[in-house]
Amino acid sequence: MRAIGFFTNPLLLAGIAFELVFTAALVYVPPLQGLFGTAALPLDVVALIAIFPLLVWGTDELRRLRRRTRKPACN
Repeated sequence: MRAIGFFTNPLLLAGIAFELVFTAALVYVPPLQGLFGTAALPLDVVALIAIFPLLVWGTDELRRLRRRTRKPACN
């Protein structure tokens, strides 16, 4: 991520933004809630879910660090 930068793919970022806005509309806009049978999430659930991307990213970074610093196996 550091090598290529976070903002190097604006189309991908626009797609992610659209997906987040569309999902929020389906969940929180009352006419869409009735149409799709959704309900607003409680704030504590939203806070819990918000942690997961950071957890996955951090775990992946730790795995990459371990791979970079580990000695190669002798064959």
